[in-house]
Amino acid sequence: MRCHKSNIGGKMPKIKKNSKKKSSNVIPINKNIVEAENATQLLSIEDQERERTNKFARKICDEIDEFVKECKMNSDFTYYHFLYHIKQRTILQVSYGLFKHVNEASTDEVTKNMSEYLNENAPELKLDAANNTIQ
Repeated sequence: MRCHKSNIGGKMPKIKKNSKKKSSNVIPINKNIVEAENATQLLSIEDQERERTNKFARKICDEIDEFVKECKMNSDFTYYHFLYHIKQRTILQVSYGLFKHVNEASTDEVTKNMSEYLNENAPELKLDAANNTIQ
């Protein structure tokens, strides 16, 4: 009987089973992790797109302002129509949960900005900073 080299010393060679290993969804923590070189590039692309979107939105708002000046309808009602249509398009294009969140967040931000502006430029209005209302 012949001995296998790995069988020296009385140890039997391990027999590998052909069973499929179950994969885990756990990602091991690697202390030697290297950040991707393009991570900052991805952020800058997002920043670039945010700036491009803001620039485009400002351009459209400038055009709306010009239209409102020329319009023979009350400016409050004219702006209402633009606000209505942008909200209508938004609610049809995104999920209701996202729409609700961005609608509330944008309203809160615009109200806060207006409150800060009025506090600085019209302190006689005595705005309540807690809830951004005029007292």
